[in-house]
Amino acid sequence: MRRGAVEAAPAARARQVRCAAAALLLLAACESTPNRLDTGSDVDRYSRLDDPQGSAAYASAMAALARGDRAAALVGLRKTVELCPEHVRAHRLYQDVARELGGEAAAAMMAYYRQLPVPEARAGGSPVPAYLQARLADTSYAQGNALAELLRRHPGFAWGHLSAGRVSRRQGRLLQALDSFSSASTYDPRLPEARLERGQVLAELGRYEESAREYEAYLGLAPDDDASTRAYIDLLIYHLSRLDRALELLRPMLAAAPKDVELNMQMAAIDWLGKRPRQALDGYLEILVDHPTHARALLNIGLLYYEVLPRDAEAQRRLWPQAAIAFQWFLQSDEPQDGHEQFERTVAVPYRLARIAEVLGAAATQAPTGPRSLEVLRWRDS
Repeated sequence: MRRGAVEAAPAARARQVRCAAAALLLLAACESTPNRLDTGSDVDRYSRLDDPQGSAAYASAMAALARGDRAAALVGLRKTVELCPEHVRAHRLYQDVARELGGEAAAAMMAYYRQLPVPEARAGGSPVPAYLQARLADTSYAQGNALAELLRRHPGFAWGHLSAGRVSRRQGRLLQALDSFSSASTYDPRLPEARLERGQVLAELGRYEESAREYEAYLGLAPDDDASTRAYIDLLIYHLSRLDRALELLRPMLAAAPKDVELNMQMAAIDWLGKRPRQALDGYLEILVDHPTHARALLNIGLLYYEVLPRDAEAQRRLWPQAAIAFQWFLQSDEPQDGHEQFERTVAVPYRLARIAEVLGAAATQAPTGPRSLEVLRWRDS
């Protein structure tokens, strides 16, 4: 079975904005519960909004981010960091939004952090100013060095370990990144990003069972993170075959967005792996009703008719013409989304069409394709 593709780019981008906004709002809510380690260290100090005006400014900024108004968010975030100077997430968002906006916004942000005094660690000074300056270093190498020095002086600062892990990950040093994300979770068990990124790295390393545990822990902290839930469903389907858990996560999302292409591709994949190929076929065909050039749905319909549904030579003769329609339509569809799809276009699908022509004759591969073929591609019992 071939992994499902994502929906068309504009809809995907809009969904990503909604997902990011929901995740930001959720993470803000996660900050309300005190979190202290057994050592007595108060890691909650980096997420408290002790100043009422700062708290109101942060809420306003998060609302602006949720509706996509970065300029308004920037104003609220700048006020938040001035009134609540230990609130790390507000600082990070202020830096990131300012850099996205560029121009005067970025210049003002850079000037603000350049003038922040860095207190001495030996005197119990905060790691936050040095951390924020490290985030603005020009290169990953410079960031890594600055973060290493920060963690030498403040070894229990979870946000520093998180950023060090991200630097290592960008540099391709996945095992080092894994160690850093583990340290971040150790020093602040409620830091959601550390659990998520540790899960992502474990998946990249092929350690899927461990990755699943991290995703479960992360979604316990951020249950409304749509994008990460989708990624976890993919992991459950394609790497762990834990279809019951995948279905448990998928059903409420699909109920809320019944026309979502990616979710419907995942549902069809669950049917396929759950040995319900005809339900999978129906799912892919329903996707084509609204998205007639969806390449992966077309490819999967062809594979079902070519490899899965035929049980004998007679079934091949009956079903392969439908496989040929789907394969030909696939070759005329959207541009390939990845290397596998490119391989299917240039090698695997042409080979299968040649095989169908060899067995059934060339006419079997020359049927018309396109939306009018939808009814022809539906399953018939005889």
